[in-house]
Amino acid sequence: MSIPGLGQIPSQTTTASARTITLRPAWEYRFETESGTTLTIKLNNGVAEKDGIELAPRTPYTFANIKSKITTWHGCELDIEGATASESVAEYATLVDNPGNALLNLHARLSEMRDSAARERKHGPRVLITGPADVGKTTVTRTLASYATKQGSQPLVVNCDPEEGILTLPGTLSAAVFATVMDPEATDGWGSTPTSGPSSVPVKLPIVQYYGQRNAEDEPQFYRELVARLADTVSGRMQEDADVKASGVIIDSIDLVAKGDEGYDILAHIVDEFSVNVIVVLGSAEMNCTLAKRFGTQQTSVGEPIHVVSLDKSEGAGPRSNMLMERNREAVIKEYFFGDARRTLSPQIQQVDFGSLVIYKLQDGGRLVREQPSSVMQHWTLAIMHASTRDTPETIRAAGVMGYVYVSDVDEERRKVKMLAPVSGRLGDRPMVWGRWPEPYINLLG
Repeated sequence: MSIPGLGQIPSQTTTASARTITLRPAWEYRFETESGTTLTIKLNNGVAEKDGIELAPRTPYTFANIKSKITTWHGCELDIEGATASESVAEYATLVDNPGNALLNLHARLSEMRDSAARERKHGPRVLITGPADVGKTTVTRTLASYATKQGSQPLVVNCDPEEGILTLPGTLSAAVFATVMDPEATDGWGSTPTSGPSSVPVKLPIVQYYGQRNAEDEPQFYRELVARLADTVSGRMQEDADVKASGVIIDSIDLVAKGDEGYDILAHIVDEFSVNVIVVLGSAEMNCTLAKRFGTQQTSVGEPIHVVSLDKSEGAGPRSNMLMERNREAVIKEYFFGDARRTLSPQIQQVDFGSLVIYKLQDGGRLVREQPSSVMQHWTLAIMHASTRDTPETIRAAGVMGYVYVSDVDEERRKVKMLAPVSGRLGDRPMVWGRWPEPYINLLG
């Protein structure tokens, strides 16, 4: 059953049999993978994309732990194999009816701004994506970045949402230059986290700041400090490379609550630190009105007007179940240490004495307190910091992330900790931080 302009009512879980779906121009195939299974999609003919990443013809793409869509602007035929938790086809009478058309128009305007910045040797657009929860902010960020790289630009993509990570684990803020194609099969849609093995898609090297909490409001003062530190690093990176400077910045921002003043104040801080001149409000006319009033008369630090743009959310965007989100986080952690179906990594298990480790635990109020190893920290992922074990807790907390280790076992009687690390090396040379997010992954080693 289909509804013009809305598409099909989501079907029940499908069987694993192979099937072929034909999409007309501007239609979308929407899907959510079944727990513990994979879905394989192959573009048989035509042109199609996932989050702006064009699919190669007759190449199988395998997806797991994901809720997403395949869009075609010219029509295509997809071969699909595997079970889904749900799937549907969204049908649109014309290209203009698909909300993604407004995103194409926004990209065209951003491209004009990038061209102008390159000619005048100025900064390109600094775009921030915001709106309420579950409206597709990350998907819009990824799609704009995909379109930009496809045209040869090199935007700096920034993640200010600690609940999810970009090219790193959740609980962090990060930034990376995107100059090459993204990996549509990656668990987070961005690409593999840089570890110790080769990759089929060029690896991006992110700058990572450790937050260790789930929401910006959990520790707003320190969150602001990390945003300022990340913005300084991003500014320095842009000054080093004229192409990156002209390409600008795309920021995946925090969820906003309609009546939450703290969230708006934090958002204003992000806008100020990154000199944002384009604010995209997704899926909320009320929030668009509020932000237009707040920023409509303001200017950036270099005297540019701040434009507030409203976009409708995709009809396929909606709440993701807690189970799906947990599976996604676990998949990102597992991929960091073990790789995926296309790339197998061999992490190192080390037994380390209690006395050789310097571990700090995140306490209430954001303080770091030195913690002795204990069985309580089993199954947690610890961040290894770019700092010295002799540094103060304040210096360690503000340092960048070097990598991660997983605590698989703690033997309190023998005073030994068994840790999983991506590569071999002395684990006691750097301080480690034990945060509150992401939650422990009990079954990482099976």
